[in-house]
Amino acid sequence: MRRAFLIALVGFFLLGAAWALALPVNGTYDEKQHLVRAWAVWTGQWLPHERTVDASGIDTNAFTGPRSLLPTDADCTWIDKPAYKPASCLTFTSDRTEVLVPSAAARYSPVYYALVGLPLRISPDTTGLVLARLLSAALSAALLAAAFALAGPGLLRAAVVLAATPMAMNLDGSLNPNGMEISAAVLLYVALLRKHWPTAGIAAALLLTIRDLGPFFAAAVLAASLFVTGTWVRSKAFWLPFAGGAAFAVLWALIASRTDAVDPGRPIAATTSGAILRDIADNRAEFWARQIIGQFGYGETTVSLGLIGLWYLLIAALVAPALWLGTTRLRIAILAVGIGSAILLVALELYFAPKVGHFAHGRYVMPLGVGVVLLAGTADRYAAWLTEHGWLDRLTIGLVAATVPLDVYALARVQTRFQRGINEGLNPIGGTWQPPLGSVLPLLACLVGGALLAVIVTRSSVRPTPLHSTANTFSN
Repeated sequence: MRRAFLIALVGFFLLGAAWALALPVNGTYDEKQHLVRAWAVWTGQWLPHERTVDASGIDTNAFTGPRSLLPTDADCTWIDKPAYKPASCLTFTSDRTEVLVPSAAARYSPVYYALVGLPLRISPDTTGLVLARLLSAALSAALLAAAFALAGPGLLRAAVVLAATPMAMNLDGSLNPNGMEISAAVLLYVALLRKHWPTAGIAAALLLTIRDLGPFFAAAVLAASLFVTGTWVRSKAFWLPFAGGAAFAVLWALIASRTDAVDPGRPIAATTSGAILRDIADNRAEFWARQIIGQFGYGETTVSLGLIGLWYLLIAALVAPALWLGTTRLRIAILAVGIGSAILLVALELYFAPKVGHFAHGRYVMPLGVGVVLLAGTADRYAAWLTEHGWLDRLTIGLVAATVPLDVYALARVQTRFQRGINEGLNPIGGTWQPPLGSVLPLLACLVGGALLAVIVTRSSVRPTPLHSTANTFSN
C-alpha cells in the first residue's frame, strides 16, 4: 500500500502541477478572488473591512494588500466576449504599495487558504501564486493518492482516477478550494467504503470546513457509503475529527454570515422559476455536464465533445455493469447520488439566479457526484465476473490508460487558448504568451503523471476484501 500511495502521490501531483505551471494568473474560475483571500488570511484579515470595484467593474468586498497581487487587468483574457484574448494581454506590476484589493471570496472559510496561502504572503506576485498552486496540487494529490492506495487493485482504484477528471485536476492545480473539496470527498468515499475510519475522519473534517456546502456533502457521502456497506461507524477516530469539523463549520457560518454576502454588485434582470427551468433545459444542463469533465477558463474554453463523450463512456464502463450486476443497495445508492446531484444543481440555480444571475456550475456538485463512479467501483459481482474471464486487470489498466491522452489533450487545448488565442488550431508550443517555465514542461508533467497511474493501477500483492461480504453488519 505504501508503494502504491507514493507512486500515486507523484502521479496525481504531476497532473495538478501541469495545470499550475500552464495557466496564466486568473486562468480558471474565480482564481483572482481566491488568491486575494489567501493573502488576506495569512495577514490576519479573516473578514473583509472595506468594499471596492474589481477588474470587471463590480463592487465587492475588499482587503488591504499590495498592488502586485493582481494584474491591473486581471479579466482581460475573458471579459471581452466573444473576442477572448490570449494571456499576453495581462499587465503586471511589481508595486507593493498597499491598496484595497477586491475578493468575492472574502467571507469563505479560511481553512483552505491557510493551507496554501503562505507562498503568496512571502511573494505577493506571480511567483507566489505558482508556488501556492503547486502547494494546493500537492495537498490535493495526497488526498487522491490516499484514496488510490486504500482502494486496492481493481475497479475502485480505476474509479478514483476517473473521478479525477481534467476539470478536477485544473482546479487542483489552481488557487481554488473547489479542487481540494473534490479530492477530500473522493478520499471520504473510499475510506468509508474500505472502513478505514481514521482516514475517513480526516477527510470528513476537511470536507466539512473547506466550503459552505461541505456539511451537506459530508452527510450525504456518509449516508450513501454506509448504506452500501451496511455498516455503522462507532470509532472515535472518525467521530472526533468529524465533530470538530462540524463545529468549526457552524461557528464560521455564524461569524461570516451577512446579508450582503450574496450581493452581485450589479442589476439582475427579473426572471421566473419557469424561465430558469427552461434555461436549464436549453443551455445550463449541457454546460454542467461538460464542465464536470472539462470546460475551462471562465467557461469560455471548451474542448472537443469527443473528449467529454469518451470520459463519460469510461465512467459508463463501470456504472452500467454495476447497475446491472450490483446489489439492490448499490443500485439505490448510485441512482440516489446521481439524481441528488442533478436536483441540487437545479435547486441552486432556482434559488440564486434571481439574486445574482447564472450561478450553479457542474463542478459545485462533484464532491457528491463523484460517488456515482466510486460506488460503482465496489460492484463485487461485476469484479468477480471480470476475474472469472481474466479481464479484471485488463479493464482496470485500460480505463486508466485511456485517461492519459485525454488529460494531455485537455491541457494542450487550454494552453493553446491562452498562448495563441481561443480560435487557434491546437498548438500548445509557442504563442504570444508563454507559461513561466515554458510550454513543454506542463505537457510533459501531465503525460508522466498519467502514465505513472496507469503503471501502478493494478500493482499490489493483496486483493481487497469484497465490500458486500460484510453487508448488514456493524463495525467498530
